[in-house]
Amino acid sequence: MKLDKYFKLKNDLETFNFEKNFNPLSRTLYYFSFLGNIFLILFSYFFIKDVTNSIPQLFPGQGLFFSIFIVLFMTGYELFKRFSFEQLTSTILRTRKFTTNVFVGILVTLSLVVGSFYLGLNGAHRLIDTSDAVVATTDQTVAAKADSIAKYYDKEIDFYRNQRATTRADRKYRDSIVAVLQTTKDTKIKEIESKTEDKSAAKVEELKQNDFAFAVMVFFLELIILIGVAFNAYYIWTSYDEMKNILSTPKYKQLELNLRLLKLYFQNGRKKEQDAVLAKTKLTALASSQKLNCNQKDINDFIALCSELEITAGNRRKKVYNMNYEKAKTIMETQEI
Repeated sequence: MKLDKYFKLKNDLETFNFEKNFNPLSRTLYYFSFLGNIFLILFSYFFIKDVTNSIPQLFPGQGLFFSIFIVLFMTGYELFKRFSFEQLTSTILRTRKFTTNVFVGILVTLSLVVGSFYLGLNGAHRLIDTSDAVVATTDQTVAAKADSIAKYYDKEIDFYRNQRATTRADRKYRDSIVAVLQTTKDTKIKEIESKTEDKSAAKVEELKQNDFAFAVMVFFLELIILIGVAFNAYYIWTSYDEMKNILSTPKYKQLELNLRLLKLYFQNGRKKEQDAVLAKTKLTALASSQKLNCNQKDINDFIALCSELEITAGNRRKKVYNMNYEKAKTIMETQEI
């Protein structure tokens, strides 16, 4: 294994950096959560549109108007729900205690989530609910088959009823045949009704299972949104807190001081490459006027560091800036103190 690869792996495996390690996960969850919002808007559309369709025609283009209104309303609703939950999560992470604002935020967010779940679930149900069509199809099928059977047996019954019977025995035989035909007709019609209704019941049961599946899907869509938004807020806060702790160490305090001195050294970027460097006494005076927490040793170390990093070049009699301010700042930020 090459040394540069070894040191890279060593840095990745032994140094825990929350911001670096969880950035891909945070971005994936956050942007994937928008997919949940899109599906919830779609499901809610079918529910609200079904309600608005029951409104009498009031003006031309009413259907298109309500369609656009529903999409815009639900988009705003979902974005407001995301914003509310994100602010609630950030407030909890920041305060780390239960306050009145947190309680109100929980109530508002919970109301928005419940409302979104209700609209999405009912919309999904309206989207897949074909029970009325199943019942209508069943009735039509039963009626058609029963009518066909009835026509056939009624024809046979009429045939035997119209047969002449001169004796009592003949009449009795004719009546028995008619009774058998009538019983057979009734039995076959009931069999047709039973078979068709069984198929209809199985179809309705399948629709109920689909309802349950869509309820679970809507629940997970809500969960994906909440996880994506909450983890993104947690990621931002934790990354900030991690960086804040890092910057409180002596190493980064020194870096912060050097960057502020560098800004003064370059006169807020007005000094260009090959310009004469600022005198040490003037730099000390500027640091004092800016109330920087540093002493003469810090300034001497800073000037020496600029020479080591080749930000400045030359000798004591004539020393100049070897680069512009932006490049010097980049080098200062990336160098190891």
